[in-house]
Amino acid sequence: MTRKEFIDALKENVQIYIDNFDRFDSNPQLMINPDTLDIKLVNGSEMLDAIADSEEAVEDAAFAEGAETKEASDYQVTRNPDFYAVTKLLKPVSAHNSEPSEAALKKIADVYFK
Repeated sequence: MTRKEFIDALKENVQIYIDNFDRFDSNPQLMINPDTLDIKLVNGSEMLDAIADSEEAVEDAAFAEGAETKEASDYQVTRNPDFYAVTKLLKPVSAHNSEPSEAALKKIADVYFK
């Protein structure tokens, strides 16, 4: 995936939120898998579930012994999703309308494309 494709995917997900904001809770998030760059628009409750799952996987890896422990922990950290609040990715264009903030989306892309 190129940087432009990644930004376009971010923009598409933010636009989905804008078009369907009433279907989300008060804490919508973009969930990004740093290993695959998969992007998913989720509610805040789904974010908390994903964090709990990630913590459990890291704890499970910590119980293993030997060299595999370090490798498993390091690998799991790359699989833990990153979360970005959708409301921080909106640019107001009028009193009742927003659009995806190109500047905010580029800052996220900077994290993954250096």
